[in-house]
Amino acid sequence: MTQKTPKKSKYFDTLAVCVAGGQSIKDAADIVGCSPQTAYNHSATAEFRQRVSALRSEVTAQAVGLLSTGATQAAATLVELLDSVNEPKDRLAAAKAILAALGPMAELHELRADIQELREQMSSPKLRIAT
Repeated sequence: MTQKTPKKSKYFDTLAVCVAGGQSIKDAADIVGCSPQTAYNHSATAEFRQRVSALRSEVTAQAVGLLSTGATQAAATLVELLDSVNEPKDRLAAAKAILAALGPMAELHELRADIQELREQMSSPKLRIAT
């Protein structure tokens, strides 16, 4: 028996925000003031799961942006420490930190470029996949 898709209610978006934020379906229902059954009916739909996923992606993208700004400032601080610190051990620590971060960052950059190239190849009309 297929489950009937519930009518999108006034609680849909608020429930999605609560669930995306880590609340259980039952707790989200309590927070927004709807019945647990309404919340569970919404949570069973693909539309609801897509909305929760989109909200989580949005929050993650914002966090990455904020961390990227901090990473730029941290990298600048490390570079400044190379020249401004009188203690050799502090300069060495800054140099080690820079070198330790450089490898993974370069690898990530290469992987992103490879993924982009694969995406372009996949979308190319010339690409034919053998069946």
